[in-house]
Amino acid sequence: MTDQALLSELQFALLEPPDGGASWPSEAWSRDEVLDGLNAGIRDLLRSTHLVVTRAEQAVLAGATSVALPTDHLATVHLVWRTVANLRTPLGPVDSFEADLALPSWETSAASPLAYADLDGATLTLKLVPTPLAAGTLELLYIARPADVTGRGGTLPLPDEFLSGVKYATLGWLLTKVGRLMDPERAAYCQQRAELTEMAAELIISGWT
Repeated sequence: MTDQALLSELQFALLEPPDGGASWPSEAWSRDEVLDGLNAGIRDLLRSTHLVVTRAEQAVLAGATSVALPTDHLATVHLVWRTVANLRTPLGPVDSFEADLALPSWETSAASPLAYADLDGATLTLKLVPTPLAAGTLELLYIARPADVTGRGGTLPLPDEFLSGVKYATLGWLLTKVGRLMDPERAAYCQQRAELTEMAAELIISGWT
């Protein structure tokens, strides 16, 4: 499905003349507002379900106190520390408080990393716990920020099976805007429909248990 086709569906649901999202005669929403909501819905679905995962490798120097994440990083899925001898150690997430409790000297006494902390540092960076004693490579599986939808007929960055979730997430966001067409009841229904898509995606990825 193209972005214009999805925008037409949004217009139909909001009683606007469907024209691929080019115009919004009611003036309750602007074209830019709708595109903002659509892009936010796509990012939220990717972040919450891990439908599309990107792999990257980052060289890390010995004693590095901070590691830069890819500029398109939205969320971390999994990290592995690989030594120059190709020994691999899966890394779990911690915050600085947990790291201080488990390894009080983790920032000053270098060793082979066992975890990573990315909640309390600068944006798009993380710290390895403990600080690496030797150089190595960080193998990163992450959710990448997709290119923004522009409404010019481009392909959407998701399989068609999951676009209903994006549609309802966008509708829910638009219907919460303070104004004459604000509709909390319909917005809540749309949010429930978006959550159903998230649940379906998680089942497809993880399987039935």
